[in-house]
Amino acid sequence: MGGSNPSLEDLLQSLKIKGDDLGGIFVPKAEVEALKEDSKWMAVLKVLTTKTFSASSLKQTLRFAWAPAQVITFRDLENGSFIVQAKCLGDWQRITDQGPWLFREQGVLIEKYDGCCKATSVELNRIYAWIQIHDVPELFRKKHIMTDLAAEVGQLLAVDMTGGDFVWARVWLDVRKALTRFVTIRPEGESPVFMRVKYEKIPKYCAICGFLGHVKEECGSGEHPPEAEGFGTWLLAETVADNRKRNSTDAKLTEVSPIKEANTSAAPLMLEWKSPGEVGAPGENGAKKHLEFDVQEAEKVYPPPVGTPPPLPSAWEKKRPKKHAPAKQDLNTTVTAGSAAEHRPIQ
Repeated sequence: MGGSNPSLEDLLQSLKIKGDDLGGIFVPKAEVEALKEDSKWMAVLKVLTTKTFSASSLKQTLRFAWAPAQVITFRDLENGSFIVQAKCLGDWQRITDQGPWLFREQGVLIEKYDGCCKATSVELNRIYAWIQIHDVPELFRKKHIMTDLAAEVGQLLAVDMTGGDFVWARVWLDVRKALTRFVTIRPEGESPVFMRVKYEKIPKYCAICGFLGHVKEECGSGEHPPEAEGFGTWLLAETVADNRKRNSTDAKLTEVSPIKEANTSAAPLMLEWKSPGEVGAPGENGAKKHLEFDVQEAEKVYPPPVGTPPPLPSAWEKKRPKKHAPAKQDLNTTVTAGSAAEHRPIQ
């Protein structure tokens, strides 16, 4: 019969430690440094979800996403976390410095680990994210101001001012807090200026509470009126891949195509006659393509055929061998019996 399993920290606080308990082995500093060399390029990771999942599927997915140059090893921990170790600096930097990494649309929390403490004691509560700050007035579009604004969203890592209509920033998002929807500038003596925040490639989040790791159907009872949704899809930024996909789809539909005209309207896709010889999308002025045919010929009404058509041959008749007809004589080579006898060779 198993009992409770308190943590080591709880035991140390509740027990009276005596001198004999403080014994142990001595490890020289040189050996510690050698052990650190063997334990480098490690990290601790955990999936931001309360649902069960296949550990082997997670490892396979991450290996595919990381595309390591050398072997990546995993070790399972008791609290649902994993230790991952790379064999080269490049793989380790990609694992720990890039991202965000997702597994089944859930965030993968990763922290660097030097092996000097228990892996289960490493706090996993943040995830990388690229954010976009929109609606920035040109007066305040200065790097030092945008740096302070991005720090309102998460722990700032970098700011990129080349985003066109918006400003990019890379931050650590604290998963213990709701997503930031707006940032504000308060000029002295003037009204506040609100700017929207959008997120690129973030995990699933709740439209009700704004926290990462679950969706609105899993928040509380899961029953919420539409007006309770304060964190809609407008928080999601259009990435470069989304923009490229949309542009490639539009490029396949030419400007003279009635399909494109119907695709951009709410009406279902159909075609209707505009005038004799022309066809186009319904509701548009004029046709989009001219068809070359004789309208008068197309409007003629032909009477039905008279009589009964001959029956089709049966399968047996199709397979029956045809009778050989008598050979036709060539009029140019036809000879009489007498003439043939005259030229018959002498026996």
